[in-house]
Amino acid sequence: MRVFVLLPVKLSGAKTRLSNIFSGEDRAELAFCMLEDVLDSLKGLEVVVISPDDLRKKLDYDFHFIHEKKKRGLNSAVEQANSYAIDSGADATLFVPADTPLIKKSHVKEILRLGKKHKLIISPSRRGGTGILFRRPPDIIRGRFTNTSFEDHRKEAALQGVKMHVYDSFSLSLDIDAPEDVQEFLLHGKGTKTYEFLISRYPFQLPPHKNI
Repeated sequence: MRVFVLLPVKLSGAKTRLSNIFSGEDRAELAFCMLEDVLDSLKGLEVVVISPDDLRKKLDYDFHFIHEKKKRGLNSAVEQANSYAIDSGADATLFVPADTPLIKKSHVKEILRLGKKHKLIISPSRRGGTGILFRRPPDIIRGRFTNTSFEDHRKEAALQGVKMHVYDSFSLSLDIDAPEDVQEFLLHGKGTKTYEFLISRYPFQLPPHKNI
């Protein structure tokens, strides 16, 4: 089974909800650190990075790069990458958010193992969003990335008569969008590039680290 990982990335103007604690430059660096942590979990896989920023000289990883045609949002970026994967012979695609730095190789390996049995796998994120989205074949349902995307994907799957397997993981549910996410991440993220960046910038006392 040939799987392409879809990884939309935005550095410039990233993470505006963190603007009250980080400068624009720091938010871009934070987004880059999260991206590197995610890419560490994807080594050895065919990864499609799609971004309005040319990242080919900035990242020491193997990946396909697509320049995002227009800044139309996440749905457009994911489907542009998904179409590229289909044209390249993908049997399946796996969308992974670039802001989930707690993802590990073991998560990816387990999802791909489950993908041999299940055609559609979704991991819920906090606040009703979608973490990972595995599709086999890649066009089995349309991507619906909204503020309520987990429920929207469930409805789309039901509409298409596709059984959806839920992969529930705290590590995949924790994306860093708001100040409270930073606090939560610092409880669990030791050993990541994102953690090292945050402790060098974050203005408050660190909470005690927890293993997960």
